[in-house]
Amino acid sequence: MIIQSAFSFGTKRLCFFLTLLFFVLFTSFQAFACDTSAEPTWELNTQETGLARTALHIARESYPEIDREHYLKRLNDIIERVRASLNNKKEPGHIIATINNVLFNELQFHYVQTGKLEHISLHKVLDTRTGNCVGLSILYLSIAEGLHLPMYGVSVPEHIFVRYDDGNFRQNIETGYKGMTTSDNYYINIPQKKISSISIKNGCYLKNLTTDEVIADIYLNRSILQKEGGNIEAALKDVNHAISLHGNDAVAYCNRGVIHETTGDIERAIDDYNKAVSLNPDYAPTYYNRGSMYAKMEQLDMAIMDYSMALSLDPDSKLAYLNRGIAFQMIGKKDLALNDLNKTITLDPAFAYAYSTRGLMHVESDKPEKALADFNKALELDPNHAETYMRRSILHADAQRFDHAIQDITTFIRFEPNNAFAYYIRAKAYRGKGFLELAIKDFDKMLEIKPRVAGVYYERSLSKNQLGMISEALMDLHKAIELFPYNPFAYLHRGNIFKKLGDNKNALLDYQTYLKLNPKAPDREEIEIDIECLEKRTQANWSFQKK
Repeated sequence: MIIQSAFSFGTKRLCFFLTLLFFVLFTSFQAFACDTSAEPTWELNTQETGLARTALHIARESYPEIDREHYLKRLNDIIERVRASLNNKKEPGHIIATINNVLFNELQFHYVQTGKLEHISLHKVLDTRTGNCVGLSILYLSIAEGLHLPMYGVSVPEHIFVRYDDGNFRQNIETGYKGMTTSDNYYINIPQKKISSISIKNGCYLKNLTTDEVIADIYLNRSILQKEGGNIEAALKDVNHAISLHGNDAVAYCNRGVIHETTGDIERAIDDYNKAVSLNPDYAPTYYNRGSMYAKMEQLDMAIMDYSMALSLDPDSKLAYLNRGIAFQMIGKKDLALNDLNKTITLDPAFAYAYSTRGLMHVESDKPEKALADFNKALELDPNHAETYMRRSILHADAQRFDHAIQDITTFIRFEPNNAFAYYIRAKAYRGKGFLELAIKDFDKMLEIKPRVAGVYYERSLSKNQLGMISEALMDLHKAIELFPYNPFAYLHRGNIFKKLGDNKNALLDYQTYLKLNPKAPDREEIEIDIECLEKRTQANWSFQKK
């Protein structure tokens, strides 16, 4: 299967961890500034903040008990504290340093990477002094708005930060790391989230955002949380609202594409993925997600093209290698498939699913020893990976290691007790061991879950026949042929039972049908002899009845 779901790039929460290493590397790229002695075009003013009110209004949809006036007062207390610390100084660098000191040193607000609802909701950020990039940026901008400072939100793929820009002095402020200064180049070249020059030219990213565009980030993050919680309708409503407020965000379209894909609206999903590509051709997750959708649609050439594009932008994407490898395998390009799976494991030697998938490829290439080694490694890394138990069970059964096969498939059934195929595998293994009663019990369980599988009635009839349950076996063969009248062996075995019961006429008809459906049967001569004998008996019986 093609992996998407929780590992899908486009469904990641929109905050990333800004490590100290990256900041050290990029602190040399200081913001450009003109003469800082120029007269600023603003003045300090503790007016009521519209951004904060809007953010609290949105939070109230999830937390109805919020007393907005209480939190606005708490926010105003922070504004007053910053204003007092500024002591009427208006130099931009001093202002930024003062806000950073009050928030991150005196009040001990701190950043978390997670995208939980509490970390994007302004009142919770104020209560816990903890927020992700959205929550802390909303707080920072609300303080700036209260002081009437020329500060703006700035979005890049999967992230938002703050910028001071009065027309003379411009500085990026990274709330993800205590207000440290970052350059535009830092955000342009982050792996997986690169920003194309076209996107910047068209004003999609790295521009000063309006208040509405900042608010869009709240809706987008909440949409992702709603989707992860299974509330697809609410997720779609929120992402639609985000796009209506900020229509140039490729990430929003990418995530809406995932939602449409989840609901089966493939046409709209494709439209959204295509829109995301047009807005930011360098955003790798869009290609990955669109590739996964094409793979599910069995448009494998298109899927491979998109996975390859994702890898050209993000060469360390283990999921893109994994899924491209699966797609290569599905079109018969086994060498390319194996190369991609090997690369996946090189990138992440602890990725259990990659070993399990490579093991399956080894099975299909008739390399059972390598397959077993990979399945064993996968379960060593992840003893709870149910699918690998099933795969290893089938491998054991094919090698007639029936005890191991039964042990593995029983473990799988503990994980997935309603998987009909698992009972079929165990039934076959039980029959291989000669445990016919247990085999019949598992065939019964499978048919309880999936009652219209012709092959299972056929298989169960064989076990019943071996136990001498002739009439029950005959009933199963009737049902198997009713559901699927093209299985020659069902006619052969039913013919044998009819012959044993002395029903020569029906035995003759079933043997004739068997040879008609299977003209190159290896036992053709033997069956033809039986047919000849049955014809003579039938003719003799007819003559006797006529007399």
